[in-house]
Amino acid sequence: MLENTSQSWYDAGYVNVRRRYANGLSFLANYTFAKALENAPDFRSPMFEAATPQNNDDLNAEKGPGCDIRQRAAVSAVYNSPTFGANHLIQSLTRDWRGSVEYQAQTGFPLTISVFGDTANAGTVVGENPIRANSTGQNVFASGTRNSTTWFNPAAFAAPPAYTYGDVGRNSVYGPGLQTMDLALVRSFNLPRKSRFEARAEFFNALNHTNLGTPNRFVNTSSFGSITEVATPGREIQLSARVSF
Repeated sequence: MLENTSQSWYDAGYVNVRRRYANGLSFLANYTFAKALENAPDFRSPMFEAATPQNNDDLNAEKGPGCDIRQRAAVSAVYNSPTFGANHLIQSLTRDWRGSVEYQAQTGFPLTISVFGDTANAGTVVGENPIRANSTGQNVFASGTRNSTTWFNPAAFAAPPAYTYGDVGRNSVYGPGLQTMDLALVRSFNLPRKSRFEARAEFFNALNHTNLGTPNRFVNTSSFGSITEVATPGREIQLSARVSF
């Protein structure tokens, strides 16, 4: 049976700062502080949670964070350089340059600590692992955590006894955040007959910052709590040219 009975709640505060184009510079920055809750799985990747509830007879236990990015900041700027100097050669070298930068940072996505397999014998959908772990009461983010080897404390969770459900809430642990900066430098040249030649250099993840992926969330696996992938690629440089006519 399918019912349209689930709910979601979203509250946020938003700050936006904008400098419109003047003297060659435009600037935009925004910051969001938010909280998103829901009482049903949000059908994200299985890396984060199952797409089915743990217990169909207790849907109230499904309420928890959804696709919840608690804090996010983004800054972007574009600058067109003026022509410098009185010398014709200096002027020709310094005009028609344009640079841009975009920086983004956000907190991590929540994930559900679960058991791999239907240990509760609840007859779940094949391929889903909705049975959650039990909390042991230990500190989830104890000393030595928040790294690729041990993102959270594995001893803070345990597999529930057979034929029982776990007591850990949905999406109760947050994974790594994300930071990335992209840069671009463009130079334009005038060509005969109103044509233009544009050379562009772009740097994606220019700082080569390592953004960790999602931790292994299954309490009964050997890699529980570790991270074996990255969320974004390393630095990438792209060079291109274009003629407009």
